[in-house]
Amino acid sequence: MANNLKAEEQKLQKLCQDILSKDTSIRFAGIANHLGRLVASSYRSGLVPLMTNSDTEQYALEAVTRALMRETFQSKIGGLRYAIGVYDKLVRATIAMSSGNHGFYLLLSFDTGCDAAGIIERKILPHISQVVRP
Repeated sequence: MANNLKAEEQKLQKLCQDILSKDTSIRFAGIANHLGRLVASSYRSGLVPLMTNSDTEQYALEAVTRALMRETFQSKIGGLRYAIGVYDKLVRATIAMSSGNHGFYLLLSFDTGCDAAGIIERKILPHISQVVRP
């Protein structure tokens, strides 16, 4: 069982690295579980993060909590594909990778001024659909 967990973590870590390679404006890719625990993450090479590791873990918890709260209206408006927040220093996105109580969430940050929605639609979502099975 420990080997299966290790293999899953390695797979998720590779997914983070693959996503970073999709566009030079992607600063950070992380994957959080349904409890908001960051299980894999990777930063763009040479990037000096704006937040500490502890801050990033707290962000993951809050992002997943917000995504789960949106499920209240899922029966009326459909499931969350992604949510984007634009800040002064970066753009953040939360992407639902699978649904249900044991889903995962892809957490991204982008440089300001980029077309984050376009990158997500054209590069990230197609890649996720190829590697993540529902």
